Order: sequence, then structure tokens, then C-alpha cells
Amino acid sequence: MYEYGYGRLEDELIDLLKSGAPDFPAAERLIRQGADVNAVGKADDENVLSQILEGYWWSQYDDFDSDECDDCEKEDCEGCNLKINKNPNLGQSMCEIIRFFLSHGFDVNKKDGCYGAQCLYALTLATHDEYIIEASKLLFDAGARNRTISYNSDETPWDFIGCEGSFQDTCAKEHSSGNIYEAVYQMYLAIEEGRPYDGIDYYEKAVGKKILKVIAVSDDDKPIFYDMDLPYFKKNNCFNSKLYFVYEDGVLITTEYADFWVDSKVSLDGGVDVSEHFPGIVGGTVKQFSFDSRDIVDGTTYYTQPITTIEMESGRKVSFSINFGEVNDDERAAFFVLK
Repeated sequence: MYEYGYGRLEDELIDLLKSGAPDFPAAERLIRQGADVNAVGKADDENVLSQILEGYWWSQYDDFDSDECDDCEKEDCEGCNLKINKNPNLGQSMCEIIRFFLSHGFDVNKKDGCYGAQCLYALTLATHDEYIIEASKLLFDAGARNRTISYNSDETPWDFIGCEGSFQDTCAKEHSSGNIYEAVYQMYLAIEEGRPYDGIDYYEKAVGKKILKVIAVSDDDKPIFYDMDLPYFKKNNCFNSKLYFVYEDGVLITTEYADFWVDSKVSLDGGVDVSEHFPGIVGGTVKQFSFDSRDIVDGTTYYTQPITTIEMESGRKVSFSINFGEVNDDERAAFFVLK
């Protein structure tokens, strides 16, 4: 058994749930024996649940290369303190573990809210799939909020979500993951602004939805769509507004950064109907999303411009991208191309 610094029973509980499909009956036995789900450990920036959540993604990668695993045969990780998680349902199990802890008295408000923030922070590296959204909502519903993860840290989970989402989009070129993280980022923003967060979800929830209209909401007096004719960048249909693709029970949202998420509880007050700019999209049903990117080289600096394409059941498509790396910051914009 690995010693995490909480106590023998708590360390056993972490080992039990950290890898593989969760054995909740065994976890129940440990709690009955005295394992404390709110135990305080030696590290100021961890708790029992965040310790379990952190690194819960290992089995998604074939190239896990911890120094401690150099001589390990991955087919036989029995007894290894860093055994690779072979559970195929990582995200679902992660949410089940959070529910289990909350139902057994885990307190997100412990240490002035550090416990909740530490768990939110751990989610960033727990799984790169859509279950991070459900897991975040479970913690938010329990009262977890954005704050520094310890008394001695300047880092908050919201900061970390933003950084990881940007990394997934522009460095790793995992644009689907980048958009999933964007949905989580938008939940933090909604909480900060006092808006509902529970209607926010990832872009795939728009698949199968019929687009009824497109609403634009702008923060300035500029035209919603405009042409950009610069020596180094020439594009039509540029925009700096939020666009809302409205379907029956929600909206698909994009911004001047060409990122996407859905929200079933967003307000469209002050919006302008721009449906005429999207023939073949309005009135059509979303079939799928696909992702690509282009690289822009400026001297020794490389910029990645994500491209998101929405394909309709009719075969019509609309692609969104940004001019990041090609223009000055005050000329940054997204643009779309109908196909």
C-alpha cells in the first residue's frame, strides 16, 4: 500500500478507488472501520478525494512513462503503487466516486473551501472527456467554488481550466477537448456573474437538434459581420460577437474565439436575428462536428488556428476559425465559411 499521508485506512481508501472500476462495497467497509473521507493529510493542497481524482486518466494513454514504470510490464501492474488505470469507463466512474464521497459526508467547504477547490483543480487532469462537466456540476451543486487551492497558493481551478483548455486547443491540437474545457470555463463564468450554470454542456449536445434561428449579441456598435481586407489577412464574414444557434430546448454558442458550448438557460435579451447569413444551416438538423487546424508561422513562433466544422443532415456545412497569429490583437476576430 502506498502511503499518502492521511492515515492507514484513508490511504487504503485512496489506493482502492484510484485505479480500476470502483469497489464501493470495499470502500464502505473501510469507512465503517473508521476511514475519514475528510481526513487532513500532510500536503496543504490535497485531500482524500482530490488525491483520488488527480491522475484518474492514466489508462487513456499508451505512452505513460513515469520514471517509476521504466521496468514495468504494463500487462501486469499488480501491486504497483502507480498501477495504470485499466477501467474503460473512467469518466463515469469518476462521477460515481464523487457521488459516493458526497453521500458519505465529504465537505467541499472544509478549510474555507479549499477542499472543494482542490477537487475542481484535480478534475483538470482527471479526464479529458465530457465527464469533467458532470463532475464539475456535482461539486458546484455541493457548494464548491473557485478559490485558491491552498493558503499558500495563487492558483485557482478556474485559472487551471483556462490554461488547460488553451493548451488542448493550440498546443496539443485536441480541439474537441479544448471545447469541452470551454464549457467548464463557461460554468465558472456563469457562477461568477450569478447566472445559472446547470444548463451549460459540451457542444455534442447540439447534435440531432434542428436550428431554428441564429441570434447575435454584440457589445459594441460595430456591424455584426464585416469584411477584413488587410495585406496579410483577407476574409469575409468576420465577427466579434457571440452567436447563438437556437434550437428547441437550448442554444449552441460560439464567440470571437470560435469555441463552442451549449446552454439551455441562457438569456438572449438584446440579440439581433442574423438567420439570413446562414442559409442551409437555419432550418437544418446538426449531424456532426469535426475539427481541423492550420498552422501560422511568424519567424520562430508557431500559431495554431482551430477550425470547427458543423455538418448538417442535408450535407450543408459551416466552418468557423480565427485569425490568431496573423493580425494585431486589436484586429482579432473569428470568421465563418459556408459550404
